[in-house]
Amino acid sequence: MRNSVLRLIAFPAALFLLLLLLLFQNKALGHSGIATYVTDQNPEPAVFPASELDAFFDHLYHHNRFMGSVAVLSGGEIVYRRSVGLANVEQQIPNTDRTRYHIGSITKVFTAALVLQLAEEGKLRLNQPLSDFFNGFPAADQITLTRLLHHRSGLFSFTSDPEYTSWMTEPKPRNELLELMRSYDLHFEPGSRTEYSNSNYVLLGFIIEDVAGMSYQEALEARITGPLGLEDTYYGMQISADRNESYSYSYGYSDGWEKQPETDMSIPHGAGALMSTPTDVVRFAHALFNGKVLGPASLEKMTQLKDRYGMGLMHYVFHDKTGFGHSGGIDGFQSNLVAFPDEDLYIALTANAIAWSNNSLLVTLLDASQGKPVELSDLETVTLPEEHLRSLAGTYASGQIPLEIRIWEEEGNLMVEATGQGAITLDAASETRFRFDPAGLVMEFHADEAGEYRSFTLFQAGMEFLFERK
Repeated sequence: MRNSVLRLIAFPAALFLLLLLLLFQNKALGHSGIATYVTDQNPEPAVFPASELDAFFDHLYHHNRFMGSVAVLSGGEIVYRRSVGLANVEQQIPNTDRTRYHIGSITKVFTAALVLQLAEEGKLRLNQPLSDFFNGFPAADQITLTRLLHHRSGLFSFTSDPEYTSWMTEPKPRNELLELMRSYDLHFEPGSRTEYSNSNYVLLGFIIEDVAGMSYQEALEARITGPLGLEDTYYGMQISADRNESYSYSYGYSDGWEKQPETDMSIPHGAGALMSTPTDVVRFAHALFNGKVLGPASLEKMTQLKDRYGMGLMHYVFHDKTGFGHSGGIDGFQSNLVAFPDEDLYIALTANAIAWSNNSLLVTLLDASQGKPVELSDLETVTLPEEHLRSLAGTYASGQIPLEIRIWEEEGNLMVEATGQGAITLDAASETRFRFDPAGLVMEFHADEAGEYRSFTLFQAGMEFLFERK
């Protein structure tokens, strides 16, 4: 599921990136509101600089920034795959191309496809109200399957409840989850706006089971993974190394990689319960956009956008290329799928440990597909005197964006807190340059003629903003 949902937040101020993307709609990998219907094309496969990318992912792993796998499909073929790090740190089991990862909200793409298949067969209607399936939900007559698919139901996402993390590792039967979801007030009138809610897709998963007359896993296998030969994609359960499954980790600077708790898979269901590999994910996306999962009319419905969301899909823009995809995050896992069907280019990554910008990884792979050189980031850090860090402290504001940033020294670290966000710890690359790699953020401080630091430039996602001390 997305970054703040169904996972323990390893890097709480990743909101830095989200806030800037929302404010300025950066087009590096932002969302657009333009609906696009894709056609079946088969251009020549992109030529990937495999050795450069291998060195890039090795570099991230050796600096404790990334453990996981990536896969790229172009021209109908897998043109690049790479796995680094450990699926099981305690037993020193390496990640491989067949390691299975929790893919979080990429599950929603599969769920939407299953619902649309059932609609094609006349087993349900997209304009059917939730009241046809479950009783007791507020405004259930106004919440259609279409509104669930587009996150326009108004239903509160139960995974955003502050109490959620206190029980997410324990099994929850369907009746308890239904009762929980019924207990919240509507956030808005159904259909009036869009708000991402995992409750929507948990309910869709239950509806798939009831209409198909089988479990979600059985429906998935009968309708998608079986016909497509996706042997590494299935409904997750408690993680087991015996099934080539990866555990997830976050990086503690004093203790190294720390294993994260496991969400019980009875909870995310159709919103985020699947395990898979990047290879299976790109093969599924390729099949979806080439008419092997849905008919043309259903695919067109799936890709029609309302407030940046299709049905189980989001819209992505990279330079002059437009496509679709979804991100995922659950426990310490992060994943992403981007599909550019007009280019026949599909990229997926699955990380079981990441202290780097997910967006930056995708941009590197997309740039490589365009023949751009792969650059190794400077990840070395230095230790600076507390006195120097205190000289940078203060509250800064920018004339370019409505955001204030407070900076202070704490136990030998430079701390940063932006308006409405949690505090983060920056890594020092030099006396004037600091980084927060999980969000791809860099801050460069500037000394005035008197040698005092009274301003800095914030670099993120291809943008830069000047901040001055108040």
